[in-house]
Amino acid sequence: MKGKQEAIDIVERYGHGGDPWTAGELFQREARDFIDFSANINPLGPPTEVLRVLQEAVTEVGVPGLARYPDPANRALKKALAESVNVSESFLLIGNGAAELIDGVTRYVQPRKVGVTAPAFLEYERCACKEKAEVIYLPAGEKEGFLPEEAALIEWIHAVDLAWLGHPNNPTGLLMPLSFLEIAAKEAAKSGTILVVDEAFLDFIPDGERRSLLPRIKEFPTTILLRSMTKFYALPGLRLGFGVAEPGLVEGISAMQVPWSVNGLAQRAGEAALVTSDFANATWKWLQEERSFLLEGLKGLLLIEWVIGAVNYLLIKLKDSPGIQSPPSRWLQQRLGERGILIRDASGYPGLDGSYIRIAVRSREENAYLLTQLQAIEEELQKGLEGVDRCKEGGGT
Repeated sequence: MKGKQEAIDIVERYGHGGDPWTAGELFQREARDFIDFSANINPLGPPTEVLRVLQEAVTEVGVPGLARYPDPANRALKKALAESVNVSESFLLIGNGAAELIDGVTRYVQPRKVGVTAPAFLEYERCACKEKAEVIYLPAGEKEGFLPEEAALIEWIHAVDLAWLGHPNNPTGLLMPLSFLEIAAKEAAKSGTILVVDEAFLDFIPDGERRSLLPRIKEFPTTILLRSMTKFYALPGLRLGFGVAEPGLVEGISAMQVPWSVNGLAQRAGEAALVTSDFANATWKWLQEERSFLLEGLKGLLLIEWVIGAVNYLLIKLKDSPGIQSPPSRWLQQRLGERGILIRDASGYPGLDGSYIRIAVRSREENAYLLTQLQAIEEELQKGLEGVDRCKEGGGT
């Protein structure tokens, strides 16, 4: 019974953020009533052009977009992507979100040993376990400055059949130096290891393309780059992602996909999103302003030891203070959940413990509300401690 009760009390029951339905069951609220800082979705999206195209697809005269099968080869979207990222169409793999491609890559490789940095996106490990592969962790936690050591990176690459690197990493929000990625890709080619660099959040970096191996992907035949269109363009309900790799890998992985894995609305949304350059500029401006605002407010809180993150989410280490139940991450998640705010308890990530939480950067109004509620929680905590002290002084129990 204890295990069942613990499962009920966990907001991340399905291993991810962005689950207000489970939170609603736990905190007795409607799912729509939460402000969700647990999922890293662009609050400016979806772009207006994407919404217009979707509306047209649903209401068009003749055979509505919902009443016919999507293109199984994603032809129009693949052509648009090839022009956008400047690669041949044969190098592109399109999927139902990056998560489908993570699963497809793992099933295609059929690895005996899978390399995962600690911490990293949990889906890498979950897919490895489904294939009954051994997971080999590469330490990249606070002790290592959230960056693996070069010698350990090389040894790790040669020790596994499939290796995953987040760039930017989830949940730290930090990028790897391009030199590290080059070393990893070269070593992977030597050993025959399939290296996947997950760039799901790279769009949030204004000069992200300069920090990617994409322009040189032909030099690294065993490297796969993954991108998500879900986060930047705010399309989690449609699901859309793509990979870039040499054509042999693309063909092998695509053979593992179910027919029509990418629905027709997602295909149209992707095409429209790729021509919304103003949206990218607006996103970068928003993120620069709001991340700075949020960082400044968080640093003034007594609950918080430090904050890091270069993209649209922040990893926070909480202090283990008197009056805070252990683990602090679960305690704060519960306090904020009761107030209608969702955050990510990061203790489930390998390499992190109950001292860590992750929050998304959202709108100014939402960010200010989060800071206000955190301040209120601090004040309540402080009053409670003062009350305990007065009882001790007066001899009460």
